[in-house]
Parts: sequence; structure tokens; C-alpha cells
Amino acid sequence: MKEIKNSNIKKEAIEVKEKFIHVDTRPLDAKHRITLGGRLYRLIMSKMKVDSYQVFVGKSGDILLRAAVSIPSSEAWIYKNPEVIGKIRRGLKEAGEGRTEKISDLESFLNDL
Repeated sequence: MKEIKNSNIKKEAIEVKEKFIHVDTRPLDAKHRITLGGRLYRLIMSKMKVDSYQVFVGKSGDILLRAAVSIPSSEAWIYKNPEVIGKIRRGLKEAGEGRTEKISDLESFLNDL
């Protein structure tokens, strides 16, 4: 991310290299708000349970809404630790490929960790 200085406020800039498709055109309401609408909402929610959006504005005035999800603070350490998140992702990948082991004595297995 690049940093942009504007009016004594530092802002992070992202570079987006992605193709976008037109999904819908939404009007502003009386309070100048935009709603997503049912069709777009269902499209986004089918991929993940979104609870907020990051808002980015381009130099030409384009607006990018990036769907975001919150994680509990008690789990944030996982994402801040590259070694741990790497092991979790590797384990999920292996499980998805069917590379699993059957454990006959779970208590002994956990004690050996």
C-alpha cells in the first residue's frame, strides 16, 4: 500500500488490478445513501458472511467497496502470527486433498503435541 498525504491526513492507497462486472445501478436516497439491494446482497453473502465494508475512492472518483468480516479479538493472534496461520492453511489444504490420519487415542495425540 502507498501512503497519500492530503490535508495533513495520511491515507493508505491500494492498487487494484482486478476485473469488475456491472451487477446493478443503485440510486441515491433522500439522505444521499446507497443501498446494496437484494440481488447484490445475496451475491456477496453467498461467498461469506459480510458485516462491514472498506470504502476506497480512486483519483477519478470511482468507489470500491471491499467486503469485510470481523473476527473475535481472542482469535486475532492467529492472523498476526505467520507461522500459525501457515500451519492452519496447510492443514486445511491437506484435509481438502483427503490427506488425513485417523487417531485412535485422541488424548495421547493431544498430549504429544
